[in-house]
Amino acid sequence: MIPDLIEIPAGQFLLGDNALRDATPQHSLELAAFRIGKFPVTNREYAEFIADNGYARKNFGSAMGARWLESRKIIAPGFWRDPQFNAPRQPVVGVSWYEAVAYCEWLREKFSRQFRLPSEAEWEKAARGDRAAQIFPWGDAYDAQRANTAELGIGHTTTVDAFPRGASPYGVMDLAGNIFEWTRSKWGANWQALEFAYPYRADDGREEIPGSAARVMRGGSWFNSAREARVSHRARYLPGSRASNIGFRVAEMLTPAEPIVGNEIRKE
Repeated sequence: MIPDLIEIPAGQFLLGDNALRDATPQHSLELAAFRIGKFPVTNREYAEFIADNGYARKNFGSAMGARWLESRKIIAPGFWRDPQFNAPRQPVVGVSWYEAVAYCEWLREKFSRQFRLPSEAEWEKAARGDRAAQIFPWGDAYDAQRANTAELGIGHTTTVDAFPRGASPYGVMDLAGNIFEWTRSKWGANWQALEFAYPYRADDGREEIPGSAARVMRGGSWFNSAREARVSHRARYLPGSRASNIGFRVAEMLTPAEPIVGNEIRKE
């Protein structure tokens, strides 16, 4: 099953937030058109990967992923049998970055299409749209009726379509709260020290798959506050992390073009 996808048009948008230490400077960035999952990958969708012997794949998305899997003998996500997290329409959680990459590679081979994890820049454009510097996918003000964050006290994930009013300008759902989402982008070799700062450059090594660097997470989660659900908030986890607030969504490349670095926006 190919996840529902939404096409994000080519063009410029604002990346970053000068009010967030790790997301400054805010700057203009141009991206090629791409598609992104309308929802995070669900348990129902991930079950197809398992049933198709996804965990027995020879390279498991990458050589590093294969070594990680072999050392742990993993055959399913971390919370696969937990009734708080395993309904078919809930997002799959407890998946490492290696598992997310392997799922995208499996989907790519199965359907002969250019599936992969989104870069953090693609993720933010899908969440923010071209509406200047809005803070959440729907606007500037936090609204508890639009996202599953810690403020609601639900205590676990909800189905991916539980908050339709939280849609982004492009109609992408669940980009705020519910789960932190893996991106392709590197944070840096040291989990505590940001190595790949802004302005964003796609050609500086931050989008390379090989390696054990911490990866950027986006979106906030049911466990985290609304502040971490802001569209520009950059979290990070080590690639082997498998917490109950971690999942992912897929992206599809439409052209081989790379993002172009735009002009930094400076405060007056």
